[in-house]
Parts: sequence; C-alpha cells; structure tokens
Amino acid sequence: MSTEEKKATIIEKLRKYGKINNSILAEELNVSEVTIRNYLKELESKGLLKRVRGGAVSISAHRYDPVFQEQIAIDVDEKREIAKIASRLVDKNDVIFIDAGSTALFFAEELLKNPPINITIVTNSLYIMNKVAEFPNVKMLAMGGFFQLSTMNFLDLNAGDFFRKYNINKAFVGINGFDENGYYASTLLESEAKSMICKTVNDLYIMASSSKHFKKSLVLINEWTGKEKLVASDISDENKDRIQQLANEKNFRIITNPFGD
Repeated sequence: MSTEEKKATIIEKLRKYGKINNSILAEELNVSEVTIRNYLKELESKGLLKRVRGGAVSISAHRYDPVFQEQIAIDVDEKREIAKIASRLVDKNDVIFIDAGSTALFFAEELLKNPPINITIVTNSLYIMNKVAEFPNVKMLAMGGFFQLSTMNFLDLNAGDFFRKYNINKAFVGINGFDENGYYASTLLESEAKSMICKTVNDLYIMASSSKHFKKSLVLINEWTGKEKLVASDISDENKDRIQQLANEKNFRIITNPFGD
C-alpha cells in the first residue's frame, strides 16, 4: 500500500467511525506511530481531520457531536475536575441554569451520573438538552432564541424576561476569560445572555480553567459584583496570590474543593 493509499485509508476510517487511534492504526497499516502522527499532522494541515491525544477525530461528519466537542476541548482533565467540584454544589430541589460550552458539558455529564432529587435544569445548550433528555427523572426547561450553529446553543436578547419568570436559584456559567475588570465572552450575543442570568440569579458560579485566568476576551459580560463564586481546579503558583488578591478586592469567593477532601 502506497503512502497516499494509507492516508486515504485514514480518511475513510474517520468517515466511517468518526475517530481513530494512533497505535491501532499503526498496527493495521504496518507503520510506526511516529509515521501515523506525521500522516495526521499533514492531513490536519489540509483541514481533513482534527488531531487529539492518541489519535484524531473527523471534522466533517462529527463536528457537532458532543463527544467530538469533548475531544477537541483544551484543558480537558482540568475541566473534568472543575465539573466534579461544581456538581457537588447542586442540592435536591435546586433549579439550576447550565450555560453552553465544553466545561458546562462536562459539568452536566458529571451531575447526571447521580442527579440530586427533584432538580430542574434550565439550559440554552442543544448538547445539554439532548443529554438531559436521557434522564426522564430530571426536569428540564429549554431556552429558545437565535440558534448559534458554531456553539450549538440558543441566544435571546430578551432572555431577561425568561429569567425573571422562573425561580432559578443557581447558575453555572462558562467564560472566555477574566481579569481585574470582570469576566468575558467571545461574542456580543453570548455576553448579553450570560449577563442577564448573572444579574438575576442569587448563586452564581463562574467555571474557569487555567487558560481563562487573567485572559481578556472580546466582550465584557459583567464587572465583578461580589456575588460570584469562581470554581477552579488547577490554579498555578504564578496566579494563586493574584487571584486571591482579586477575590479579596472584589469580594468574591474561590471554590477549589467545597468539601476539603
């Protein structure tokens, strides 16, 4: 089998299965894993696949599959840890809002492993709607509005009326970054929707992996108000004192492990 035929085989396997593993592929094509990684690097440069740890995933066929979104997310281990921490902050009878984004998806999946009794999940994420639908014992309220294909969520500039109508007691929100001024989103529509829920809910949990720490994005969601609780896992030594100082100045709480175990 020629080199080009091997590359074509890789593309065909991706089309069929959605993802491939380096070691399995190396064995099937009788080449080294180094060679496979070089093939994948070349195919990725042509926009034919997305490399992930240990292999690659299809872009065209599985781009909007939640599994694919998890695989291409950065800080995956850290986001899963944040999800575990956040899931333990949900109690029975809670009505919670879950934002869109990879951290939010990890959080929803972790929460639904053992959902508290009589919780209601409110979300604008199509991924999370589909996930919650698998659990008939969990009540769900879905937000509508403009459908944003790139993030697979719904955005509505009149969402303030929606949030005021329902008694949502906790919100779990992902962000694109935060700094001394506040926390940010990547688009105006996302910023407006996030800002509304942040203003109307009492318990506001901001989920932010280390890549978001002291990073300014395009649009400011909110300045720090003091009611935020920053849920984090891997705070670098470089940022630890800086974040603590910011929390003291802005009067918000940092949650890294709510139960201290």
